[in-house]
Amino acid sequence: MNEPLFYPGITADILHCLQVFLLYIIPCVIILLLIRGLTHIPQYVFRKCLHLVAFTCVTIMISAARSWQAVSLVSVMIALVIYPILYYAERYPQYSTLFVEKRPGEIRRSLLFLFFMFAFVTALAWGVFDRPDAAAASVLMWGTGDAAAALTGIPFGRHKVHLRHTDGKKSWEGTCAMFLMSLCTGLIFYCMYGHERFGILLLRIIPAALCGALCELFSPGEYDTVTVPLAILIVLLVMNI
Repeated sequence: MNEPLFYPGITADILHCLQVFLLYIIPCVIILLLIRGLTHIPQYVFRKCLHLVAFTCVTIMISAARSWQAVSLVSVMIALVIYPILYYAERYPQYSTLFVEKRPGEIRRSLLFLFFMFAFVTALAWGVFDRPDAAAASVLMWGTGDAAAALTGIPFGRHKVHLRHTDGKKSWEGTCAMFLMSLCTGLIFYCMYGHERFGILLLRIIPAALCGALCELFSPGEYDTVTVPLAILIVLLVMNI
């Protein structure tokens, strides 16, 4: 790893990372809540918009932070603070309606998984392999792909996947949408990052996008928040992107 866990100046780096997170997340959530209150946006679209804001925040933090320690520690801190707040908020019926909660405790568990995943992915990719780009890319490929799967599969999914170890709710249309969106996201990210020629990059991104789509297909319930970005990250590291 590049630096010890606690290094001189880590407090300032953590505070800066936390400030960037709050300056990004608070306006985004307020805007989305206003849109939900003033329009008839479909519930599944609103959920995925919240999801979009949640997973992009780690990319913002990675770009702003000096070290992986700050991003990982801030992610853990956020998870530990948000969980009891949402646990208390669940006592009010308006909470579940406002945030389109499918079942009790779903949102707080999902956010707990999400931020601990951020912490682990960042520590592994950046801390162990010195690859902050791989941490950001794996989360972005998973997040955009997952959103595309829902936005395609829910309204247009006509062919359900009935393979063994799948839940029978996901569709081939959604899975294909996830693969294509993950692929496009990875290509755009690394083209902007100035990495490799396009043909070589395409051959390396395809396995990561395909692995992510298949992992999402077979991952149960909320666990795809952890399994899919990790699967994508492993392939990215193995392919040495």
